[in-house]
Amino acid sequence: MVKNEESIHIFTFIVEDIFTSYTIKEFLKNKFFSDALLIKIKKEGKVYLNNNPVRLYQKLKGFDQLMVDIGEELYDESPFEKPLEIIYEDNDLLLINKDPFLVTHPTRNNLHNTLANVIAFYFQQNNLKAKFRFINRLDKNTSGVIMVSKNLHAHNFVQNQIREQKVKKVYWAVVEGKMKNKQGLINAPIARENTDNIVRKVAIDGKEALTSYRVLEEYNDSSLVELNPLTGRTHQLRVHMKYIGHPIIGDDLYNEEKSKFIKRQALHARSIEFILPRGNKNLFQIAELTEDINNLIEILKC
Repeated sequence: MVKNEESIHIFTFIVEDIFTSYTIKEFLKNKFFSDALLIKIKKEGKVYLNNNPVRLYQKLKGFDQLMVDIGEELYDESPFEKPLEIIYEDNDLLLINKDPFLVTHPTRNNLHNTLANVIAFYFQQNNLKAKFRFINRLDKNTSGVIMVSKNLHAHNFVQNQIREQKVKKVYWAVVEGKMKNKQGLINAPIARENTDNIVRKVAIDGKEALTSYRVLEEYNDSSLVELNPLTGRTHQLRVHMKYIGHPIIGDDLYNEEKSKFIKRQALHARSIEFILPRGNKNLFQIAELTEDINNLIEILKC
């Protein structure tokens, strides 16, 4: 008897009647299993239909019990112990409130003290046998929600929602000045300033970039703004806020005014909303503001 229990790498389904006569492969593609993952399942995984081992071309009927083991993967990064603020976790995903000043991936100059290494330590401590992948990225000095997948299906499933602009990402930023228009849409294409550095600029020949914004609070010659990137260009929010004359406080690339009150750009990935890989349920999660941004706001209120 095969245990019909879900895990990081095991998925179970009760086949809906509308999928009668579908092959297992066709059924899984309908559930957003990618071609690459189906090939991996064929080579390394296991498939059981009503507790019997079968192959992907087996046909289904309504109310069949299907179990798919996509195979275990292991993380590559070396573990590094550091506190990790987890705001959501299930068999597929890990949502983290990332600290500022923390690089996502190991680099030549920083092989160990990165978010990837901290996650590896968490996996080690909790005996999680999985390979994690970052679904979204944040700049080193940007804090807030970062999504991590625990299996390839979850990664592809959420990435597909991002490509179809079905993932709602909201950022909060503390910016210079008070805006005349309290909400609006910034439609300004973005390109590299030159090929030798990472700085971006608004340019006619750049790639389309759209950001909606809404003022949340106003202080002494500064504002707390909610930003919703409708496209995903590098440094998009930072470039767009500079473009409309309200650069983010503390931004050493796009704000000429140096801040005495914060040591990085006051930009925080505040919330995320999307559909979970299993169960077709909507998930909305908030990452609380970091201490340095809260302190900045209190100073600006005075």
